[in-house]
Amino acid sequence: MGEHSGPAAQGPGAAEAGGVTVPPQTPPAGSTPGPKANALAVPAMGSETFERFGRPMRRYPVAVSTEAMALAWANKEDAPQGATVVVDHEIRPGGLHGRLWQVASTDSMACSVVLRPVLPAEEGDSAWLLTALAAAEGAQAASGRELATWWPDTIVDAASREVVSAVRAEVQLGPGRVKSVIATMRFDLTRLGLGVEGKDGLLESVVQAVDAAMDTLADGAAGVAAAYEKRCGLLGNRVMIRLFPKGETRGTARAVDRVARLAVESASGMVEKVGVDQVRDLKVV
Repeated sequence: MGEHSGPAAQGPGAAEAGGVTVPPQTPPAGSTPGPKANALAVPAMGSETFERFGRPMRRYPVAVSTEAMALAWANKEDAPQGATVVVDHEIRPGGLHGRLWQVASTDSMACSVVLRPVLPAEEGDSAWLLTALAAAEGAQAASGRELATWWPDTIVDAASREVVSAVRAEVQLGPGRVKSVIATMRFDLTRLGLGVEGKDGLLESVVQAVDAAMDTLADGAAGVAAAYEKRCGLLGNRVMIRLFPKGETRGTARAVDRVARLAVESASGMVEKVGVDQVRDLKVV
């Protein structure tokens, strides 16, 4: 299963792959929270909880990451379904296998949402699909741009294939079931054409999209997989995936199943299913 108290980024390691530009994964030198970092119209506070967009929310001017703060809230204080954390300046905005989101904090919107899905443990990785689906639909609603999911963990502009968002789903397991999910989404405000002034509207659209995706999940992980596939710009492309711990696979990306595995069909017609946690990096070839 994916990163359970861990996978997110298809190759922030491959700068360009088949026309997909992936943000470099090291934080920009000297990146510090500036005036724009506090543009989100929510109270400036630490761990105090306030109500916004119909959910409990916490906002931190600076923190290790939105995920770390949401995970602590979920595990130590039993944060409810939909509880949301926003951090203006993340010290370590980690994604898939710890890779970093590089976009400056002043040009990003980062949030993590606590989810309490009713899922068997074996379907926990469907949370990756749910998180990406919500990020794509929320960002499209806010920006008006046509966006596509790009397996396993990014959202791209459907026309240019520029990466506009990266996601991460941390799945916490209980006995035979999913205990909680921390759905983390980071957005490049500049590439979305929103600017800092659009940060607040983007957050509202994204949390509403998370709620809608959770409604889809209520009918089972297959429904979320089907909705994700409809948006997936990677399908139909020939890909090369380097795998953990070693090796690679090549073929045409054909489908994404209910546990977030990508079906890759070789030239001979053989199909291999690749899980999110197996991906070292991915390129279109």
